[in-house]
Amino acid sequence: MILDNNLLAYEYYKNQYTFKPVEISGARDENTDKYAFGKNKYAVLVLEEDIINSEGYGLKKGFYNVKTDEYMDFLIIFQSGKIKAKIPITETKVLEAIEPVQFKPKKMSQRKYLKEKQKEYRKYLNGENPENIEIKTAQIQRLDEENSYILIYNTGNLEISGIIRF
Repeated sequence: MILDNNLLAYEYYKNQYTFKPVEISGARDENTDKYAFGKNKYAVLVLEEDIINSEGYGLKKGFYNVKTDEYMDFLIIFQSGKIKAKIPITETKVLEAIEPVQFKPKKMSQRKYLKEKQKEYRKYLNGENPENIEIKTAQIQRLDEENSYILIYNTGNLEISGIIRF
């Protein structure tokens, strides 16, 4: 079949300038995630004021992502995939486990237990199970006496802190 060039140009023009359907509240079509958590689950740090040293280098106010490096030596602050700062970790605390491990009830048969698990799996098949989401938080506090900031990063049952001096 030979296509006319005008038809190809018309289809390109039509697809380029038509409105795309809007995704309401982060919900997408069935093939992608239902919830708007995203694949990379990094903690979000909100800086309300600039952290700048005497030479003019530092972090400007805005939104940043925080993660640890693979050896747990540094807290890495990055924005749009670019590393803005590396902060040495000064303290690591292990907190108590929040949720106990769930076992099969004694009166429930193994077959019924597996059916319940399968129902739960089907329920969250299109999206991520909200009970299994690991919440990560990052906050920053100013220490006026020492002329520095402390960054506190929580993930799961770990609390990691680092100091920024300026």
